Amino acid sequence: MTTTLIGLLAGSAIILLDHKVTFYLSSLLITVSAGTSATILLLLYLSLRRGPAERLIDWVLGLASSISRGRLNIAKWRERILNVLRSFHQGIDVIRAHPRNLIKPVIFSVLSWFFYLSTYHMVFYALGLDVPFAVSMVVFSISVAVQTVPVGIPVGLVEIVMTTLYTLFNIDIAISGTATTLIRVVTFWFRILIGYAAAQWIGVEALLRRS
Repeated sequence: MTTTLIGLLAGSAIILLDHKVTFYLSSLLITVSAGTSATILLLLYLSLRRGPAERLIDWVLGLASSISRGRLNIAKWRERILNVLRSFHQGIDVIRAHPRNLIKPVIFSVLSWFFYLSTYHMVFYALGLDVPFAVSMVVFSISVAVQTVPVGIPVGLVEIVMTTLYTLFNIDIAISGTATTLIRVVTFWFRILIGYAAAQWIGVEALLRRS
């Protein structure tokens, strides 16, 4: 998520400085960047400070108890969540004690981010269009951020957001829709098919081993 934020900030800065954009688009970029930054800072703070994280959990559980009017076993849920939280902070402590262990994961994360982003840009290249790389960075970053929001709409919302963003950058809506469809086929549906096939194959192997 941090890599996505850096890409969003860099792409937004390039667009705002080198291109003439509408007030609506500039406001959108600033709002999304600020919101994403605030979210990451909050998560980082809660990751490093166990006390505030536990107080936040107690507040959320208290709210849930009020809404459910006592139908939920809050004590049971609290114990489960706190066990997960303790395990998480133990992992954070290990990372803080051995920060060098983060070097390889960070490198692989950046490489993964770049190749994922290149898919967005190469689709337009395949369609014969020269779209600024900064535009691809912004659309990619916002679409990834949208996918992390638990709104319960896994299909459709991202496509609408991407198509709308491309049209805001003065790309024809037909081309925007076509590019979005191709991007989602490659980055989402193709992975679903591969994952399903892999899961089926692993299941078959497990059955063969049992027999």
